[in-house]
Amino acid sequence: MIRVVDGEYDAMTHERMDEILRERARRLSTESSENDSGEQLEALEFRLGDELYAVASALVGEVMRPGAPTPVPCTPPHIAGIVDLRGRVVAVLDLKSLLGLGDAGSSPDRRVVVLRSGNAEAGILADSLEGIRCLSPRDIHPPIPSMAGERGVYVMGVEAGGTVILDGERILSDESLVVDDRV
Repeated sequence: MIRVVDGEYDAMTHERMDEILRERARRLSTESSENDSGEQLEALEFRLGDELYAVASALVGEVMRPGAPTPVPCTPPHIAGIVDLRGRVVAVLDLKSLLGLGDAGSSPDRRVVVLRSGNAEAGILADSLEGIRCLSPRDIHPPIPSMAGERGVYVMGVEAGGTVILDGERILSDESLVVDDRV
């Protein structure tokens, strides 16, 4: 190896170069762990139209490829219908309608992502799945102002790459999303 010292070239031994590189790696790993608590949000990323969304994978019970959900008469537009999940009836939310993203349309890659927390369970329509990602909390920023109001209620933040992080717990626990004809 060759290095420049005071304008002069000097041969550096491989051992010394390895020592310097190990020290740099140690410092970088220490700086990284000091700046990041190590907590990561593992999330399932999916598409709604042209936009990317994600929800904590800890809330994802399963993903299913359905036929069209069975419509339920007299329900709000954000209720896509119901599906039979091994004998259990699960309501399916149309997030495009709920978040004001336009017509639900249909995609050949459409999936129902079943969210579960405690006794709460609901499906959400996704146009396609992108996969599982680990997100650093420091890369998640507050929702942009255009997401205020009804749309922003279910948004935790926006990842640096533009993925909208949804609050799955809020979706599952929001009483306004429950359709109960007995009320």
